[in-house]
Amino acid sequence: MSRALVLSSLLCPLVAGCFTYSPPPGERAAPKLRNISEARILDMKVHLFKQDGLCPGKEGKLYANANVQWPGHQPVPRSIGNDVDSLPPNGFDVKGPLVRGDANAHLFPSADVLASVESGFEATIVYTPDPQRFTFHENFPPEYSCYTGWYADGAQGSSGSSGFSGNSGNVGQHGSHGESGGTGGRGNNGGRVTAYVTIVGTKFYPRLLAVFANDNFFLAPADQPLEFGAAGGQGGNGGGGGNGGNGGDQPTKDVKRPDGSGGEKTVRVANGSAGNGGDGGNGGSGGYGGNGGTVDVTYDSRFPELAQLIKTDVRGGAGGYGGSAGYGGRGGGTNAEEGAQQGQDGSDGAQGQDGGGGSSGRATVRSGNVGGKFERLRGITVGGRKE
Repeated sequence: MSRALVLSSLLCPLVAGCFTYSPPPGERAAPKLRNISEARILDMKVHLFKQDGLCPGKEGKLYANANVQWPGHQPVPRSIGNDVDSLPPNGFDVKGPLVRGDANAHLFPSADVLASVESGFEATIVYTPDPQRFTFHENFPPEYSCYTGWYADGAQGSSGSSGFSGNSGNVGQHGSHGESGGTGGRGNNGGRVTAYVTIVGTKFYPRLLAVFANDNFFLAPADQPLEFGAAGGQGGNGGGGGNGGNGGDQPTKDVKRPDGSGGEKTVRVANGSAGNGGDGGNGGSGGYGGNGGTVDVTYDSRFPELAQLIKTDVRGGAGGYGGSAGYGGRGGGTNAEEGAQQGQDGSDGAQGQDGGGGSSGRATVRSGNVGGKFERLRGITVGGRKE
């Protein structure tokens, strides 16, 4: 007996279950999912989490945190979520003069900037499974980070139509050529933006940028750039070329031939040529980009630092991309035993050319007397507010 076998036989009696597997455990019931409806909610608060407030016209989100306790368990924290042990999003009813909620706990504040400038967004939030204990009256402040500028950019041109693919040939016939793609449409020219900018204060913020752009009023943070754009639209992309049709297979006929032993055999003999594949269509050219428009911005001459924050964009639109080339069709095949001939593959089409870019527009930024445009706005203090 080898030393390895001797050692194994000596160790096995000393080690429980040596070289064996443990028996499978008996069947256990699957763990029961804890449903939030079976728990007692000890306390709850609602909030906006990392949102500084609600930006007028921009979707926000409601958050809630609660301590809950299931029978026989220690209290645990829970928040709004889609799991059965979370606070259901559709359990929160949000209503206010300037804000509403939906079944996903999303918040939709009014887009009227001046409406909330003094009041903020007052809301009554009811946790509908237990409204007697959990009804909240909140006032979310407005914030304006969603306002970064004003734009009258041109729209992109329409795409060129795709070329039709060629038809495949019948037996012995050539495939037809694919059609070329259509040319992309020209991008639209940029529009016109006329804007006035000053510095103001409100109940919630001592210093903000106030803007009238094309007669639309909004507020913006005083520490971030403000852009006014009237860029030309990009040219439309050219349409793709159609693929060439496949050539038809070589025609054949059966012919009797002596088999060399006094009998006959049937031989498949070519009865014409295989069809060639059709050429692919060329891609269409991309459309020209639209020209940039006109931007005129006048900022309050009392605040020369505004000139460093104002940016403009009146670029001409980029040209559209050329359409893709169509593939050449395959040449027809053959199964002839005599006179076999394959058809030739068609040539691929050419890639379409990109369109040319549009011309730049005109942008003017100047200082001037603009305070009068902002002085009669409710809740607005021109020049800022002292804290």
